[in-house]
Amino acid sequence: MGQRIRTAIIAIPIALALIKWGGIPFSVGVLLLAIVGWREYRTMLQNLGYPLYGITPLAAIALLIAFVSFRGSNVSSLFMLTPMVVLFSLLIMLEGLYHHAKGHWAENTALSCLAVLYLGLPFAHFVLLRNLNLRGLEYALPLWGVMTEGEALLWTVMFGTWASDTFAYFGGRLMGKTPLAPAVSPHKTREGAFWGFVGTLFVVVLMGHAWLGFALLKTAGLALLVAVFAPLGDLVESVLKRNCGIKDSGNFFPGHGGVLDRCDSLIFSIPIAFYYMIFILF
Repeated sequence: MGQRIRTAIIAIPIALALIKWGGIPFSVGVLLLAIVGWREYRTMLQNLGYPLYGITPLAAIALLIAFVSFRGSNVSSLFMLTPMVVLFSLLIMLEGLYHHAKGHWAENTALSCLAVLYLGLPFAHFVLLRNLNLRGLEYALPLWGVMTEGEALLWTVMFGTWASDTFAYFGGRLMGKTPLAPAVSPHKTREGAFWGFVGTLFVVVLMGHAWLGFALLKTAGLALLVAVFAPLGDLVESVLKRNCGIKDSGNFFPGHGGVLDRCDSLIFSIPIAFYYMIFILF
């Protein structure tokens, strides 16, 4: 417990500062998380017998994040993501061609390409959401100061995702009886999932409608997506860890686990929330 508290005392102020600053500092922080997440992902699969390629997947993850950091959240930037992913996938196949004699070509190539989809694109959307500024509005909070639109939206999704985890944990501890997916995560219960769903709806609607002023029905749609996709991200990472026979993806956050352990839900909730925002919410 002491180690968890010490980690939180150090990590939380750093995270708050990076989100507040935005821009290059925030992008560098996201890039660091993505690189560590890639290292955790690769190590897990190497231990399973799949030596993933080390150059092209990491380069793809880093370049996707760098691209959106300098191009912003405009339509042309989003349009360019597709050809970039296609190009990176081809380059990963070519690196696989170079290493084909080592065996497991299909598995290593597929899992290396998956890293771009599971890590590169989602973490790039962390930056896209933080930089979103379609209405050009700002929000003032006591002790925090002026908050840009992208920062406010990012906090909305993050608090909604954390509400999913927190309400599910305490709801499961207090009332959990029925296993949710015992083959994937034996400690999760349907009762916990229900309260996580309710908690997310409450937090996102409160922040999106009462604070940011979006229409209630559209905000409810955003809340519903976060409430569904956040726990799914958690379950996907649980499947990955269970297949690799490990409890935590790493120890980047001592006492809390690795980057993938801490960001698994956000990897799903942030991209889906971003596209809902730009196509429906605004």
